[in-house]
Amino acid sequence: MKGLRLLGALLAAPLLYGALCLPLLNGWMSLFPQHINDLGGSFYAPLVMSIEVVQAAVLLLCGLAVSFIGGSGSWQKLCLTLATLDMLIIGVMVQKQFWEALPAWHHWVFFSLIVIMMPLGGALARRLTRRGAAH
Repeated sequence: MKGLRLLGALLAAPLLYGALCLPLLNGWMSLFPQHINDLGGSFYAPLVMSIEVVQAAVLLLCGLAVSFIGGSGSWQKLCLTLATLDMLIIGVMVQKQFWEALPAWHHWVFFSLIVIMMPLGGALARRLTRRGAAH
């Protein structure tokens, strides 16, 4: 059962991110065609920062989902840690493809968001679980 939880956790984060963040960002960026460059990115700082806000929210949800799937205790933390590393590896590969399309600082902010928001989502999941158990 633990193996299935780990597999589910490793699959949940990238699938959830792809299902939520990519359509949201495509829709959001389509509202600002004048700020989109030929590579599909933008150097317009307000747009880039708003992209990061969306990414942060979705990464928080990913951490939340992974923690619920991961179970409880140390196994939950292991699932969350490995899923965060999984997302970081995937994020590096994807950002490498778009390195020229966005400002360099954006990529480093995105990597930081993965490392911060996924565990934060996990902490939120643990808090919600404890609160639910107390009632």
